[in-house]
Amino acid sequence: MRHGFGYLVQQLDLLHLLPWRRRLFRIEQEDESPLGRRLRLVLEELGPTFIKLGQMLSTRIDLFPAEVITELRKLQDEVPGIPFDTVRVQIERELDCPLEEAFDSIDESPIAAASIGQVHRAVLSGQEVVVKVMRPGIRKVVETDLSIIYGLARIARDRYKSELFDPVELVEEFARHMRRELDYTGEARNALRFAENLANEEGILIPKIFWSHTTSQVLTMEYVHGTKVSQIAVLKAKGIDLNQVARRGATSFMKQVMVYGFFHGDPHPGNILIKDDGTIAFIDFGSVGRIDKISMGHLVDLFVNITKQDIPGIIRSLRAIAPFGGKVDLAELERDIDDVLFRYYGKMLGELKISDVMEDLLHLTRKHNIRLPSDFALLIKAMVLIEGSGRALDHTFNIFEIAEPFARELLKRRYRPDAVVKQLLHSGGDYGQMLLELPSKVDTALDLINQDRLQINFQHQGLERLIIRLDIASNRLSFALIVAALVIGSSLIVQSNRGPLFLGLPMLGVAGFLVAACFGIWLIVSIVRSGRL
Repeated sequence: MRHGFGYLVQQLDLLHLLPWRRRLFRIEQEDESPLGRRLRLVLEELGPTFIKLGQMLSTRIDLFPAEVITELRKLQDEVPGIPFDTVRVQIERELDCPLEEAFDSIDESPIAAASIGQVHRAVLSGQEVVVKVMRPGIRKVVETDLSIIYGLARIARDRYKSELFDPVELVEEFARHMRRELDYTGEARNALRFAENLANEEGILIPKIFWSHTTSQVLTMEYVHGTKVSQIAVLKAKGIDLNQVARRGATSFMKQVMVYGFFHGDPHPGNILIKDDGTIAFIDFGSVGRIDKISMGHLVDLFVNITKQDIPGIIRSLRAIAPFGGKVDLAELERDIDDVLFRYYGKMLGELKISDVMEDLLHLTRKHNIRLPSDFALLIKAMVLIEGSGRALDHTFNIFEIAEPFARELLKRRYRPDAVVKQLLHSGGDYGQMLLELPSKVDTALDLINQDRLQINFQHQGLERLIIRLDIASNRLSFALIVAALVIGSSLIVQSNRGPLFLGLPMLGVAGFLVAACFGIWLIVSIVRSGRL
């Protein structure tokens, strides 16, 4: 309410959690700031887990408008470092040995601190390393916050029906991401897989993981001396070929996506370092994306259909990537796609910017309630970041030109005779199995019909809340009738002036008034607490 979201508190039926003065007088601070800024301030005030939630939502550029995404990307997961004595205890407990035996030396001052853990430089067997140490007790804090977020998501799903996204599904995705972050061995395995995939890539470095000094709460990896890819002046001063760096980095990324289907999910400038010899080092593998071969094929189809200006093909590709959940007006969708394509008509591939193309695509998906899978949204964000870094290094850089050879190679592999035969055999096997099972399934269905045992189950959506509301309303109405009956009956008894008297009034009538007063106050309090007064 302090940040101008009081209407949400009321719509989510959370007013009963406010002090009674706030419920009665509805005091709310006026805030005319943009929605994105107010949302960012709320998440910052709610603490580390909610900041992580905001950072995850900032990757869902398919769900939220650009101004909200821009504000959410400002969320900084930086908190004061924990004392080194606590770090020492955590390392010694995880590695099961004294700190002096585990490392030759370790810097007591952290080089980075976040809500989940912090990072220290150290020396291990004469080699410089970085040690990531998880904050003690952070798992319990995160689980508590997740239970709160789950509760809010369930309430929001009951109140708001959206074809674009399900709040509970979004929170489940976030919970999986957070729990992965709470296990450093997952990040270590990601780094190992990148190292294996890119082992033969010239000029690409993935830091080495020291498994003997890595656990679920301590991660030890090679320290990389390098310059951030965003420090253009420093790179130029060192005589590094910026054009080569841009193309090598983008080629490596496209290979991650289109060859291995396993890519770095957050390639912002802070996670890409350039060594003095021009070698590119990717660091921080907590966020990764996965694209399976079938989905990659659909993505390539979309790319090809866009270049061919094939609107029906574009719609088929979109439907394959993100099955249309609600009622999509195909005629209007065709008109919108045609309008987008018209804006790019006549432009060469090298003139296109992926950020512009993706912005138009995402506008279409939001307008027509088309839900993109989360990994596709992550891929779009990562490609936009790669393009931004590439253009900063070389103004002639174009990621479409880098991606085109990979897309062509994927198409060649898909339509090779052996691949087509393999696909036909696979599909034929599936259809053959279905035909073999069909007679028994039909026979079972006919038996159920003959025995009058065939049942059709209907499931109503969203009626539970209505039933609860009707039940509460009828109970209050019954309660009010009882109070009114007590008042009327007590008035008749007082007017009769019969029975035992107290201060000249019939005691039974006075007792009836007192009971009615108590019940009436109880009814008013319950209504006030519900926030529906």
